[in-house]
Amino acid sequence: MVTTTLALLGLLLLGFGAYLILLSPVQQSRTQENLYDELAGQLGLATAPVDGVIVPGAPVAILEIPRLGLRQVVVEGTTSGALMNGPGHRRDTPLPGQAGVSVILGRSGLYGAPFRDLTALRAGDEIVVITGQARSTYAVSGVRTSLDPIPPPTGAVASLTLSTASPPLAPTQSLLLTAELTSPVQPGRPDTGAIAVAEKGLAGDPSAALPLMLWSQVLLLVVAAASWGYLRWERWPTYVITTPVLLAVLWNVYENVAQLLPNTM
Repeated sequence: MVTTTLALLGLLLLGFGAYLILLSPVQQSRTQENLYDELAGQLGLATAPVDGVIVPGAPVAILEIPRLGLRQVVVEGTTSGALMNGPGHRRDTPLPGQAGVSVILGRSGLYGAPFRDLTALRAGDEIVVITGQARSTYAVSGVRTSLDPIPPPTGAVASLTLSTASPPLAPTQSLLLTAELTSPVQPGRPDTGAIAVAEKGLAGDPSAALPLMLWSQVLLLVVAAASWGYLRWERWPTYVITTPVLLAVLWNVYENVAQLLPNTM
């Protein structure tokens, strides 16, 4: 019994590793395609959100970094779940192109790792952010970690900070890239107030714990039903019926476990 339990736990861990390394990039890429179609339509109709309270998870900008060949749709919010879909705009900062410091968080190891190569950027490299207001351009001014001393203010009216985990899969600090706006400043939106701890860098999302518990119970029920079926029915029909259900439940279990991990990982 103990050996069987350990073997099952080992298989679950291997499956979780395969989900994170092999399947999460595919999931993020597919979501990015859908987000791009949604935002492109909004930009064409001039209905993309640019002020007020924006629904978390909604696409708000297109981020382009020519040197890295990067093009990603930025969503509103920076919880671990939001950053599974792409880089996220920190809700307590202005949108890119507006006055002040706009902050975008992104992953460096999982779910496509869009911010994996930020350290390859050099001073003066261009960053482009397209929102419902304008096509804003930035020039990279520096890269540092959250453990480095905070540099003195540059006096820039508007700037952009890209933040991710460092190192990617066992993060101990945040990597921070700063860039200064080189295009006209756009009108800003009202202050949206404070954010939750789960929306800050290197934070997991504890709200995923309850769904994880529920999906784990569903998984136990599915495994028990499948085991009962293998004992009483022919193996091949049982396999065909139970495997898709088992994989779907496992996907939800793994997704909720991943949300407990650092959001920029």
